[in-house]
Amino acid sequence: MYKKTKPRSVMELLNKNLSEREVAAILGCSRNTVSEIKELCRQQGMTWDDIQDMTDDGLYDILYPKKFKRTTNYVPVDYAYVHSELKKTGVTMKLLWEEYRDRCVSEGRGYCAYPTFTVNYYKYTGEKNYTSHIQHKPGVEVEVDWSGPTMSYVDVDTGEIITAYLFVATLPYSQYGYVEATTDMKEKAWLECHVHMFEFFEGTPVKIVCDNLKTGVVSHPKKGEIILNDAYLALGEYYMTAIMPTGVKKPKQKASVEGSVGKIATAVIAKLRNEIFTSLGSLNSAIRKAVKEYNDRPFQKRCRISRPTSAAIPIVATWQNPA
Repeated sequence: MYKKTKPRSVMELLNKNLSEREVAAILGCSRNTVSEIKELCRQQGMTWDDIQDMTDDGLYDILYPKKFKRTTNYVPVDYAYVHSELKKTGVTMKLLWEEYRDRCVSEGRGYCAYPTFTVNYYKYTGEKNYTSHIQHKPGVEVEVDWSGPTMSYVDVDTGEIITAYLFVATLPYSQYGYVEATTDMKEKAWLECHVHMFEFFEGTPVKIVCDNLKTGVVSHPKKGEIILNDAYLALGEYYMTAIMPTGVKKPKQKASVEGSVGKIATAVIAKLRNEIFTSLGSLNSAIRKAVKEYNDRPFQKRCRISRPTSAAIPIVATWQNPA
């Protein structure tokens, strides 16, 4: 399959005073491609100010009108209808997608996949600036973030105190949490924590809600396409889950994990404050015990949802296990 370049991403990085060689290395394309896109934009008389609100595909169509044409191979979804139906008792996103899929099949027309259906719905509600009391549903999403407060352990060979950073994840419906300590907040640690989180929750959600952190999000413009880094995008595709960064300066879109950071600080950091750990492994072992106590305690002002067991109703009714 022909791999398209990302002209908007090229121009964005060039606008940040990176060299053509640096841009080519970051985007995984040739230096000649970067130079060609720069020249084509110059010929069109377009600067970064002119294209910053465009998507990569939109700009690509302008620069290469004969090379690539997008086609819609599925029936457009009526998201106004979806939004109104979700307010009705018992109606879920999965049910509406199945109805949409069955209708398309009966008409012999193409339909979009479930992750695309959900991602485009949340884009629709974001564009409409809908605000309301958030009604979370089991297993639909998980919210992830790095905790501000940190912990530490002692290197027994050198006596050095090593800072440990906390990855925090929360299921908004039940407030069921997961915490893991790492030695840094780089991309590798971020991705590994996601894998361990899926193992802990015993499944994957429909979507992951994260902050606009550099280890996962390349660009989140006010208008236009959200650009995830390739590794984070690949993880989402492998586990068949949509990754949805929150809007810039919109903490309400990730309220559960923001609130859980403070709760975890109390439940884990304060509880273990007087203990000394001699390795990252021993620290994480203690964290797992503290998190279990946090997850097992009765909820206040809401029904408690227990972790799934063979004899209980699963916590994640719409949870999906990756192949």
